[in-house]
Amino acid sequence: MIYRFKNLFIFIVIIFISGCSIYSFKGSLPANVDTIYISPIINSTSEYMLSNMLNEKINEQLIRKNILKVTEFYSSDSKLDVAIKLVEDVPSSYLSNINSYEVIKQWKLNVRINIIWLNNYKNDIILDKDFTEWAMYDNSGLDIGSDGIDNDADGLVDAEDSDEYGSSREAALRIVANSITNRIIEELISNW
Repeated sequence: MIYRFKNLFIFIVIIFISGCSIYSFKGSLPANVDTIYISPIINSTSEYMLSNMLNEKINEQLIRKNILKVTEFYSSDSKLDVAIKLVEDVPSSYLSNINSYEVIKQWKLNVRINIIWLNNYKNDIILDKDFTEWAMYDNSGLDIGSDGIDNDADGLVDAEDSDEYGSSREAALRIVANSITNRIIEELISNW
């Protein structure tokens, strides 16, 4: 009798462990939506590098987090359209030099995008949203890992922050691409 309960207990533990070993953010997706096609990113700016970064990062995150299976258009349940609407460098802080001229010390890189998530079966829009992400960079041309700025407002500066490396503007683009990707994933998940 004790062996029977012991075997039953072991069986239940094995079922429980195997059931919890594969985790996903799939949650409660909209009906009939298990796959997604990511359209080529539309870029209305001259920052061609940003579209490539976003395309790579969005695909990577969707696959890594097991949110939706990324497929070709003809076999997908849904489609994600991403459009880069604006990339602008805005002066953020100034210094006065000896000649009483103001010199830009820091720039704020703003990127505005639009995402549209479509349900291919119902031919309706699941999500349509515009948002802006940003990063700071120094005008000195120094490596972003030694500029003394919290470039992405995460409370970490330079060597403390794993994503602060490389030339300043390119690193700011990379930081913004990471922020946009994280925001897109949040929007897809929070829409369920």
